[in-house]
Amino acid sequence: MYWSLSVSVFAVGGMISSFTVGWIGDRLGRVKAMLVVNVLSIAGNLLMGLAKFGPSHMLIIAGRAVTGLYCGLSSGLVPMYVSEVSPTALRGALGTLHQLAIVTGILISQVLGLDFLLGNDEMWPLLLGLSGAAALLQFFLLLLCPESPRYLYIKLGKVEEARKSLKKAQRKLDPDEKRLLRWKRKNKKPLVKRKSPLGSSSPLPSTSRLSLWALMVQISQQFSGINAIFYYSTNVFERAGVDQPVYATSGVGV
Repeated sequence: MYWSLSVSVFAVGGMISSFTVGWIGDRLGRVKAMLVVNVLSIAGNLLMGLAKFGPSHMLIIAGRAVTGLYCGLSSGLVPMYVSEVSPTALRGALGTLHQLAIVTGILISQVLGLDFLLGNDEMWPLLLGLSGAAALLQFFLLLLCPESPRYLYIKLGKVEEARKSLKKAQRKLDPDEKRLLRWKRKNKKPLVKRKSPLGSSSPLPSTSRLSLWALMVQISQQFSGINAIFYYSTNVFERAGVDQPVYATSGVGV
């Protein structure tokens, strides 16, 4: 039961915190929000890293829950920030780097979890708490990142600060004024009247169809069962008679 709870509580924490991404991003700003969220990652990994010195199962479950809260928030804040600071021509390519970093991190953790590295009776607390070091490094690197120019311009109305942030983010001597004007037009664009499936007319943003498609893609990804494969593949390979199921799991990560 403890094993199942430690696995599922991560997804529950991510689901709950994901509903607050927009609110915290607008309330604190993109960079400050990511800085605050990083504290959750550091705290969660500390709980898991110190699990050997206390009630291990409870500390691991608590750490997984806190880390789940972090992942739910960062999975929304990071793509939001990247899309707002990246040049239009590179926005799609840079947007995929977040997902690429996630699967690369999963692969690295699977390799580090091998018996002769950190996946043994002595080193497993270090394995669980190691992600906290990455979160700590990210915390200090975020201090060097400019705030989202789109957030400064549209949400706060700070034109000069948005221009400076755009210049710093894209390394341009003369920031693209057309981009600022485009944001201004989008911000003032009225809502489009569209008919709902029930026949009544309701104001919906013009991007609602794209948002719906993006939502369906994410739902389909979850229904593919990839999380269950990553979480339980070692047990599946073990019951299938594989001599070294951990190595087979690493192969799944590749």
